[in-house]
Amino acid sequence: MIAKAVQWIGMRAKQEDAYTVRFYPDGVLALVCDGMGGHHDGALASTIAVETFQRAFEKHPDLPMTRRMYRALEVANETVRRSFERRSVYGGTTLLAAWVGAGVIRWVSVGDTALYLWRHGRLIRLNEDHSYREMYRGYIGAGMTAAEALRRGHVLRAAVTGEPLDLVDAPELPYPLLPGDRIILTSDGSENIISPEMLDNVGRAILNNRNGNLPVEIVEACKALNDPYADNTTIVSIDI
Repeated sequence: MIAKAVQWIGMRAKQEDAYTVRFYPDGVLALVCDGMGGHHDGALASTIAVETFQRAFEKHPDLPMTRRMYRALEVANETVRRSFERRSVYGGTTLLAAWVGAGVIRWVSVGDTALYLWRHGRLIRLNEDHSYREMYRGYIGAGMTAAEALRRGHVLRAAVTGEPLDLVDAPELPYPLLPGDRIILTSDGSENIISPEMLDNVGRAILNNRNGNLPVEIVEACKALNDPYADNTTIVSIDI
């Protein structure tokens, strides 16, 4: 497996995303958290979530993997709660954690940070989207463009804020991987380039290019759009 990662601040005043990639003898753990813009200390929430998830994940190596990841999510959520309670402020973050090993991928996610699989020319979203995009996707082609539908659906239905976790995507069964698969974890700043609705020849060429740095090429394509409202973008790729 080969993992690569990159971040871009976009047109925002600060970077509110956080990520990590960690290799272990039996696999690789990747996390991407997108701090909630419009809330105090979203950057702190995402950083706390990444750091505490990783520590909790490493603390319980004997748990079954799905339970191990869910437990780490619970610890991250509780740590965010305590941190913001001490400061008397409120913040939150999405969280996507993926474990790749033994020919399969497992994940746990809250929010809209996307987990994609690129296989045989198809971009497949693996995890659930805990935003209102699903509702707006139904309007695509019926008087609304894909870009407008995605933009209007940004509001989250779930996030790591310290409140009870009502929406969590953590499948019990692993998803089998094949040689040549590309795994992509990405915050929503890249959706105009890498999303099933917006994928065009530029995006397909990037995903098919095995000689370049996939996250860097996606970010460069995002920059080329010259979007004055470009969001923070964090991308982690894992090539099988």
